[in-house]
Amino acid sequence: MLDTDKSFVGQPVLSQILDVIPSSLINKANRKHRANRYYKRLPLRIHVVSLLYGVLSYCNGLRELCEGLLACEGKLLHLGFDKAPARLRYVT
Repeated sequence: MLDTDKSFVGQPVLSQILDVIPSSLINKANRKHRANRYYKRLPLRIHVVSLLYGVLSYCNGLRELCEGLLACEGKLLHLGFDKAPARLRYVT
């Protein structure tokens, strides 16, 4: 019989941290600061998850963060991502 508990050893550290942060806290901050008011493609929850990923994987910039998320795109479903955020385009 399989255990349905989500605290198994193979669970990624990022998803364990996100389990500790209640979604009601993120929703409350969203309503208070109206964080999703002008967003087009990156809602607050996905923003928080991607920034936590960047901190835990020692990313030094946004480009490195986006490339890291693209590299593990198949594993992002358990974090709530439909797909990895689009790569940044710089105009020179």
